[in-house]
Amino acid sequence: LQQLFNERVLRQEQSLYEAEGLGVAHVSFVDNQDCIDLVEAKKNGIIDLLDEECRLPSASVEHFTNTVHQTSKGHFRLTVPRQTKLSFYKGMRDSEGFAIRHYAGAVCYDTSQFLEKNNDALHDNLELLMQESSDPFVRQLFPHKEISAKGGAKKLIFASIGDKFRTQLNQLMGRLSSTGALFIRCVKTNVKLEAGRFMGGQVLSQLQCAGMAAVLELMQTGYP
Repeated sequence: LQQLFNERVLRQEQSLYEAEGLGVAHVSFVDNQDCIDLVEAKKNGIIDLLDEECRLPSASVEHFTNTVHQTSKGHFRLTVPRQTKLSFYKGMRDSEGFAIRHYAGAVCYDTSQFLEKNNDALHDNLELLMQESSDPFVRQLFPHKEISAKGGAKKLIFASIGDKFRTQLNQLMGRLSSTGALFIRCVKTNVKLEAGRFMGGQVLSQLQCAGMAAVLELMQTGYP
């Protein structure tokens, strides 16, 4: 969603200024496409690496976490928890998690339950029972996931939460990209959530992380 904001409000606006010959200087902003690719890229993205680990006969959280570190070694967005400024994760071993530098700051991920939570496959008999339900709505919730293999045999496709999340998010982005979008930015004025209290430093940091500072700079330079 932040990438959509960057595209609609920053990239397209700058392209419009250039097309109209306003001579506006280029306004730089934080592009999080590399962070999106780190998570969603085919084969080497974190979601695909997690799905691949779940398919292994002897899958383990440690092997998955180490694979993520090795595959994206040197990536600016990825680091080990002990190298972040988050003191709570300083004692976490490299094989227990990773940290991603999102556009709004670093977030540490404890991978101890990633494999368990990613597996969304149902027992074959239970899924077959739901697919043969007399209720059309129930049958729609459990579509057939079988594909033909060699010799005419069939096998179930591995179902994962990560892949479903990516598919649903891509569908959402497709809908948003085909429409006109208006953005509402919410700002926390203070960490204690108290009315009438305004912490300038915290507000400015949120505006910068959300790309609003770059937007205001662009609008100011493009104003006649």
